[in-house]
Amino acid sequence: MTETLKGSCLCDRVEYAVQDPQALAYCHCSRCQRWTGSSLAGVVVAKENFRFTKGEDLVKTYESELAPRNFCSNCGSSLYDDLGEVYFVAAGLMPDLDLEPSFHQQVAYKASWHQIGDDAPQFAEMPPG
Repeated sequence: MTETLKGSCLCDRVEYAVQDPQALAYCHCSRCQRWTGSSLAGVVVAKENFRFTKGEDLVKTYESELAPRNFCSNCGSSLYDDLGEVYFVAAGLMPDLDLEPSFHQQVAYKASWHQIGDDAPQFAEMPPG
């Protein structure tokens, strides 16, 4: 049986569960920098493996030009992007996710002060495929 990982927003009024995370990817584009305050450490999971366990009615959506970005309307925590698959913010998981970084994308746009400290593949724009 697959382990279920649990996560929440800052105020704990929105909670979710995920199974079978596919990748841990970092996005360094300016949109993700503003969305998270730094680069986005996002976990990719199939929609059917992501579900809310509490507070789904508090989730609001900002329709960005890239994808719908969902957040907690009470505390403002970034929760996930809906790009066909769910890309949710890794920092919300408890306990920590046991997954090595898969890749870094949009590295050409990373903040000048940000130093990438792992050996995961880096792509100036988007990874192939």
